[in-house]
Amino acid sequence: MAAHLVKRCTCLLREAARQAPAMAPVGRLRLAWVAHCAKSFALLKWLSLPLFEAFAQHVLNRAQDITLPHLCSVLLAFARLNFHPDQEDQFFSLVHEKLGSELPGLEPALQVDLVWALCVLQQAREAELQAVLHPEFHIQFLGGKSQKDQNTFQKLLHINATALLEYPEYSGPLLPASAVAPGPSALDRKVTPLQKELQETLKGLLGSADKGSLEVATQYGWVLDAEVLLDSDGEFLPVRDFVAPHLAQPTGSQSPPPGSKRLAFLRWEFPNFNSRSKDLLGRFVLARRHIVAAGFLIVDVPFYEWLELKSEWQKGAYLKDKMRKAVAEELAK
Repeated sequence: MAAHLVKRCTCLLREAARQAPAMAPVGRLRLAWVAHCAKSFALLKWLSLPLFEAFAQHVLNRAQDITLPHLCSVLLAFARLNFHPDQEDQFFSLVHEKLGSELPGLEPALQVDLVWALCVLQQAREAELQAVLHPEFHIQFLGGKSQKDQNTFQKLLHINATALLEYPEYSGPLLPASAVAPGPSALDRKVTPLQKELQETLKGLLGSADKGSLEVATQYGWVLDAEVLLDSDGEFLPVRDFVAPHLAQPTGSQSPPPGSKRLAFLRWEFPNFNSRSKDLLGRFVLARRHIVAAGFLIVDVPFYEWLELKSEWQKGAYLKDKMRKAVAEELAK
């Protein structure tokens, strides 16, 4: 599959060069070719900054000619790779102009995809959030059984979280409380070797089950690998005793004590990154941003650091050091 996509993109670029050998290939590509190339490289998780800057510039140069489907393909590719063009203001002004009144006329799942992409790239407007969070729109995805409907609803949860956490002036509507409660499938995933090792190390680090929670499904559509609450002295508190606004179902009755810090452990596997890069894909950048906005300090556990740890002692020391650094960075702000 990957080899086929590379060959396809290479052929498109060669064809453009053949048609106009004296000019830069991207500049002579038809808009459909630019859209196909951007989509193909995004599927490969392969980001070449010069190439994608050329794609963005080409779209701006041909703004009067570009069709909405081609612009949508480019936007979705940019969001997957978390690519922000240098001429960001001009590019997204064009996106909003083209979407305009046409967004409601698009296929519903595509509407969600586009607004979700704008959320990833921090470019969503209030009217766009309202369009897909309106009850008359989102009700069609509630309780969907197909994988496509479930994926679309997962993106609606992320859009809802964006409105809650990143748009303080947002006036609604939002998804109902019953919809944001994590379903059985939220935690029904195959356990990876890294996930299993991290859980085992955390259990040893915490010592007692009440000192933290593993596999925490939040109302934002994201699952934390673990959550702990530290007091002002850095000691573990019984996390389930305290109010947890990030959960759909209320737990605990006490407010966290002054000076306490809530930490989230986030595991980043090899597929979460752009190809040959330590940069997260757009989906996971959004996840991290939401968890920070929800009041957590983040303990990142990327696969490439974890693989360097050979003993249980090293793994425990690594997590302790990560926790200390997260708290120290917060105190230094």
